[in-house]
Amino acid sequence: MIGYMYDSDFSLHDTGEHIENKIRTESIDEMIQEKHNIFQIPTRVGDKEELSAVHDSGYVDWIESGYEKGISQIASADTIVSSESYAVALKAATSTKNVIQAFKDGKIKRAFLNLRPPGHHAEIITGQGFCIFNNIALMARYAQDAGYQKVLIIDFDVHHGNGTQDIFYDDKSVFFISFHEENNYPYFVGGKEEIGKGEGSGFTKNIPYKDEIKDAEFLALFDELPRDFDFDIVLVSAGYDLMSGELISSANISFEALGEMVEKILEYAKDKPIAFLLEGGYEIDSLVKSVDITLEKMR
Repeated sequence: MIGYMYDSDFSLHDTGEHIENKIRTESIDEMIQEKHNIFQIPTRVGDKEELSAVHDSGYVDWIESGYEKGISQIASADTIVSSESYAVALKAATSTKNVIQAFKDGKIKRAFLNLRPPGHHAEIITGQGFCIFNNIALMARYAQDAGYQKVLIIDFDVHHGNGTQDIFYDDKSVFFISFHEENNYPYFVGGKEEIGKGEGSGFTKNIPYKDEIKDAEFLALFDELPRDFDFDIVLVSAGYDLMSGELISSANISFEALGEMVEKILEYAKDKPIAFLLEGGYEIDSLVKSVDITLEKMR
């Protein structure tokens, strides 16, 4: 059985006509309810102190009170803060704990989290790139608290998962690998030379690729998944903005190749728990089809 997480409250994060808007997650949920027999995992609202496992407490406080003080954007104009954004982002990030519990209870072995706002660009001290809190990073910490000590995070969003890298850069218990378009947002990060520091040296791996990469070349990159990290759980930042037809990348990956990529990741994870967390993907029809393919492969 595949676990699934979604909450209509995610739509309360009001970004207006921005490309990261509520239509994304609502459309995915509509498709899933129509097509997939899936185990619903409830959301929760954790204490904000839980966020300190991955974020600076001063940043969390700033977001909590920001809208009331007139803050409507984080970092640059790409990340919107509305009246309910803090509450929604807190719920999205802390709800990941329930998925970990479902793994521990043996209810599921695989899960898809239809979360909003996304998270992989959120660093320790700031959000950016449409992200407020780092959902997958907090889920990794919940996993470790539950006994999954070695966590592998795979990020296939077309944009580098700079926030996740920032949080775990000196941590040898979390292996972070990112497959992303070279010199796309965020700029000047995600190079092959970035491998971690201190105890975390060698536990970060970046696989940047050129614009308009072909399917076969893209799929071959996944042969570089680490073979000497004995992980207990796999978490995937699933960004579908690498697909053909997306407006903010030129990767042009086909739906067939996407399916093969998901198969590669699932085969790599073997019998370990694995969760896919929604990140990017902004052309709605393509996004919905991509998630549908992912769920079909997860069966």
